Amino acid sequence: MEQETIRILISAIGGAVITGVFGVWLQRLKNQGSNENVYADHTRELFDRLDQITQERDDLKVQVIKLQDQVSKQNNTIDALNKQVGVLNSKFDKFNELEEEK
Repeated sequence: MEQETIRILISAIGGAVITGVFGVWLQRLKNQGSNENVYADHTRELFDRLDQITQERDDLKVQVIKLQDQVSKQNNTIDALNKQVGVLNSKFDKFNELEEEK
């Protein structure tokens, strides 16, 4: 009777261990499938966000090009005004010299 009890215990423990191992293995497979579903569910959103960010970057590049053009034009205007101020200062200096000679 004692041997039969030991066999039953060993059989029960072995069955529990095997059931536990398969349970853990199946849970991992289930989790992996769930994770893949989560990624698949949000992939479209991620690509849409990437497209939006890319479009914003392109729009900012266009704005930068326009602003660089405006700065270039303003630099040209400033250069022209500096030349005019130089000419006027030269005329003013000549006028002052003539006044001092009188």
